[in-house]
Amino acid sequence: MPARGAGRGPPAPLQSPGAEIGHWYEPDKLMGYCVTLYFAKLLVWDKVLGLGTTDALAGFAAITANLVVSFYFAKRGFENVARIIKR
Repeated sequence: MPARGAGRGPPAPLQSPGAEIGHWYEPDKLMGYCVTLYFAKLLVWDKVLGLGTTDALAGFAAITANLVVSFYFAKRGFENVARIIKR
């Protein structure tokens, strides 16, 4: 019985379990945390609990928040398409 992966070239390098997760302080994650905190405050504190008011985002801040949210939802889809094309 041949060894596992025999005949497919050199073995892939070992990766640690967190190799694709990254660090919490990466710029894309920090932006995501900021947008998440804003929307959490807006929805939970202002709307659900009725304990305050928050001005709506406008201009550059609104565009940036929308881009950050879009990035998080679209990123995995783009990665999957790129992986399929790479095959």
